[in-house]
Amino acid sequence: MSEVETGMAAPQADRAIPPPEGVGVRDLRGLVLADLDPVRRALLREQPFRLDWVVAPEWPGSPDLPRVALEPAECGILAGIGAMTSAFTTADRSFGGGHARVALTAYLATDVAVWLRAHRMERSGGALLSASATLVHLAGFMCFDDLHHNLAQRYFRMALELTAQAGDPLGHAAVLRSMSAQAWFLGHHRQAVLMAEAALARAGGHAPPGTRAELLGQAAVAHAALSNRDEALARLTEAEESLDGARRPTEPTSRANLAHQAGQVLALLGDRSAAQGAWRASLRHRPVDQRRSRMITTHRLAELHLRRDRVEQACATWQRFVDEYPYIHSARVDSAHRSFLRQLRPYRDHTCARRILDQAATGP
Repeated sequence: MSEVETGMAAPQADRAIPPPEGVGVRDLRGLVLADLDPVRRALLREQPFRLDWVVAPEWPGSPDLPRVALEPAECGILAGIGAMTSAFTTADRSFGGGHARVALTAYLATDVAVWLRAHRMERSGGALLSASATLVHLAGFMCFDDLHHNLAQRYFRMALELTAQAGDPLGHAAVLRSMSAQAWFLGHHRQAVLMAEAALARAGGHAPPGTRAELLGQAAVAHAALSNRDEALARLTEAEESLDGARRPTEPTSRANLAHQAGQVLALLGDRSAAQGAWRASLRHRPVDQRRSRMITTHRLAELHLRRDRVEQACATWQRFVDEYPYIHSARVDSAHRSFLRQLRPYRDHTCARRILDQAATGP
């Protein structure tokens, strides 16, 4: 990976930036340092989404990394990364990808990248690589949520390399699923299907029920976007069976995520009534601290009401979105906010619609 690829040097306007090569540990610090620099970060954010980067790399097979007893310092590092992963994940879910992402990037640059270079991977059996990849994946998702798509791709590809080096197929599959979601969001539905199916293949039959359900749900959404009705419904049924057949009670997040995906599938296939029920179920299951996901589901439900000319229901649903909007820092949520207001303007003669539009015009 060159300096241009990591953002360490400005790209030339007359040539495309080549994709990163498989040297994740060595160049992770270069990427995060570029992301921390305001000038180089601006250059990275200006780069377009790369469709040729939406490719699932071949799985190299599990490397020979024997697990041995870790030294206390290494256990401390892993525990610290785990704690920070939990904190940044909570911040992302509650306040959006635009909140605390720079802090995550700084942590990757000043702590994680240094540890990766200083510690021998064979001692931890890939545990340090895998834990680091989870944070890199999160950084990519936060970039996606803030609509910095090229930068998100760079983090996703770095996470793919780290999970491959760690021999972590489930981590690899999780990144592929995020790349599918990004491609779907941008309208690249064929690539979304390919990445979603690649994620399922990578996970194999070893994924926990909640993880497998989320992978299957994303595949169902991607197929539905291409009007592949049978494939979409088959994947959705598999996802539901995965959760229903779990030996242990599944987490509310898994139920909320799958219900949201079911709503997307049903809406894309034209069953608006069933989609409405699925999104309502998602909101019932959604943990209170997952504000962004709740707002995205609320937006879809309000939008659906409006498309069915149920203006009063749309406005009542949308008010819940408005109440939480001041707390979120997400360009994806901002886009949903603008989109709904555009769709609401033709209904301005309705009292509730006029109130919402006037409130938006005057600010919080």
